[in-house]
Amino acid sequence: MRVILKATSNLSDAHIIGHGDFGTVYDATLLPDRQEVAIKRLHGSYQFICDRQFAAEMETIGKLEHDNLVPLLGYSARGDERFLIYKRMHHGSLQTWLRNQGNTPGRQFGWPDRLKILLGSARGLVFLHRSRITHRDIKSSNILLDELMRPRVSDFCLARIISGYETRVRTGASGSHGYIPPEYFLTMKGTAKGDVYSFGVVMLEVLTGRPPAGQEMEEEGGGNLVGWVRWMVAHGREGELFDPCLPASGMWRNQMVRALAVAQECTADEPWKRPAMGSVVDELKADVYKRQAMGSVVDELKAIQLIKDEPRSLQGRVVQA
Repeated sequence: MRVILKATSNLSDAHIIGHGDFGTVYDATLLPDRQEVAIKRLHGSYQFICDRQFAAEMETIGKLEHDNLVPLLGYSARGDERFLIYKRMHHGSLQTWLRNQGNTPGRQFGWPDRLKILLGSARGLVFLHRSRITHRDIKSSNILLDELMRPRVSDFCLARIISGYETRVRTGASGSHGYIPPEYFLTMKGTAKGDVYSFGVVMLEVLTGRPPAGQEMEEEGGGNLVGWVRWMVAHGREGELFDPCLPASGMWRNQMVRALAVAQECTADEPWKRPAMGSVVDELKADVYKRQAMGSVVDELKAIQLIKDEPRSLQGRVVQA
């Protein structure tokens, strides 16, 4: 606890970099190695599992290692206070990039970037599901981007340490309106197929550039993105639903159409109609590899042309703070 207070100047507002559904996030640098971290202070209004269970969950979560998960570096539990220490993700969230893509100087957030982020996020979810962990709160703000713009799924442990989590989801207290699968309102249980639905909504966000819910979709889609996309498709207006910042034709457009079909399968109302995340990865991976192969061919042709044109002459483990 002393380490956390020192690193955040006693939880100074100057260190705050974000507010999430479950807590406040602080930017900090841990001594002596000056490691950049993000410290999440969970809201005291939540009922947590007991200290022993909390520590056990943190140790379990801390052992999960995957390139597409945000690493949990440490934790602290003192009285009613709970802190989680994560590796700092320097490029923010997928949600931020989608909302502010026109205000990001020096970088375009095109389809190749978006496709790789979807594939990496899907791989992270597959790993969680194979580890028998259900995320229960997949959304674009919980997909963070590291220094290499590699997607990393975050907050996958919170549902396991907050008592009554399912009730909060049902009442909308989690703040994830638009991502919640229909069956949650009946069963109040998080499932892998529920994660698939939420990921499908993220895919629709990436494809359309629209938020998961909003009044601008009230008339056609009942106020949510899934309903709006269904309405557009049913009225033969698929071509109008894609983000205007994305290409209107060519190979990438064909990939977007295929991704839309996958997203619609993921957001089926009936859980049994949704694919497993492994199948989603296979679909997205095929297009990524196809694009990379095409890029290699283009690069090779460019190199050949350059040669022809050139004149002939003689390159860890979780710790408790």
